[in-house]
Amino acid sequence: LGMVRKPANFISSISDDRGDELKYSGMPISEVFHKDIGIGGVLSLLWFRRRLPDACCKFIEMILMVTADHGPAVSGAHNAIVTARAGKDLISALTS
Repeated sequence: LGMVRKPANFISSISDDRGDELKYSGMPISEVFHKDIGIGGVLSLLWFRRRLPDACCKFIEMILMVTADHGPAVSGAHNAIVTARAGKDLISALTS
């Protein structure tokens, strides 16, 4: 009776929930939404611990869009993209 449990505060090098507002790599969550940095911007803060240039954030979002669906048609298209970038011809890309 009379014991009060102290609320836990989680802090890491990436996110910090101490205080009034969650922060990702020092950026308050309200600023994340206000600046509309998108999922690429959030992943740059969480994975790289800094805000990457907009072109990099758009590239991260493009990768997520291409790889999000794992259906048979999309997996074939994704495999063709990867093998084409590796310098393979179209037939090798489709049969690999």
